[in-house]
Parts: sequence; structure tokens; C-alpha cells
Amino acid sequence: MKDTPLFKKALFLAARRAMLENEMVVREFVEYNLPSHYTETDMEELCELLLKIFDNDLFDIVMGQKTSEQFEGQYNVRLLKDIEKYAAVYRENKKIKK
Repeated sequence: MKDTPLFKKALFLAARRAMLENEMVVREFVEYNLPSHYTETDMEELCELLLKIFDNDLFDIVMGQKTSEQFEGQYNVRLLKDIEKYAAVYRENKKIKK
């Protein structure tokens, strides 16, 4: 799956769309931890999410300031929830290392 054009597009969009901390978290989510059950349609929807989501909204999800459910009707909550879960683990690991 990592050699597919959709994977490469998602990786590019993750890095392009994110601010500092977001970039690290979202890029790692796509590059190393993308759910293995994602279909081609899921990848297309992820790319669409990364194109459309506002930086501040993504920041709020990554930093745990808002939940994906708060964006119901605005973004793909199912995919946003995957990013939210990954970001929570990422933040927790950062606390342990400090």
C-alpha cells in the first residue's frame, strides 16, 4: 500500500497541511501508522479530509483540545477519530520521554 499513488498523496498532504506539531503527528500517522484496514476509498477520503480541514481544527484535534465528534457534519469524523487516537498516544509518549 505504501507504494500507491494514494498513499504518497496522503503523505504529502499530511505534511503540507500541518503546523509544527501537527506535521510530525499527522505525517507519522500516515507514514507509519495508517490503519491497515484502510481501503482505497478510505485513502481518498483521508486525502479529501487533509485538503479541506482548517489548520486550527487539525491543531485542536492533535493537541486534544477538541474531539472529533465536535466536527460532526463538517469533516469525516471516522477518519478524524483515527488521527485523534493516534495523537493521544503520541502526546502521552512525549510526556513519558520528558
